[in-house]
Amino acid sequence: MKSISGKIFLVKVSVERPQDDGLTKKVREEYAVKAVNFTDCEAKITKEVGSADNIKGSFDVLSEVVSPYKEIFIFDEGETFYKVKIQESYIDDFGNEKKNNFYYLVNATSFEQARKNVMEAYGKMSDYTIAAVIEQKIIDCFE
Repeated sequence: MKSISGKIFLVKVSVERPQDDGLTKKVREEYAVKAVNFTDCEAKITKEVGSADNIKGSFDVLSEVVSPYKEIFIFDEGETFYKVKIQESYIDDFGNEKKNNFYYLVNATSFEQARKNVMEAYGKMSDYTIAAVIEQKIIDCFE
């Protein structure tokens, strides 16, 4: 397992990709990028995706936003990325139970595998529950 933490951006790009029939088609793709700021993020996505050999034509960055992800867990298996919502419970100074929500991005082969991957990565760090597992359209992650 590989872990990516820090400031993570979600970037949507428009690229022309060759199709099986030999024609090119403009498609929209989404990526997760670890970067220090928007300029760094755009430079990284342009280097990783914009200069790829399989792009025949235009490449445009459509949007960049700071993601809600606290961390990205990348496992050897799994092509699909899932957003996993973790709820941590704790007792405050007044004896009241409080909950904090954290979001993680994890790759897996299925929803259940994403759950297991997060449980493996998260471990026994605190009292938590997995509140949601949502499939994402993210294609890849870059550091």
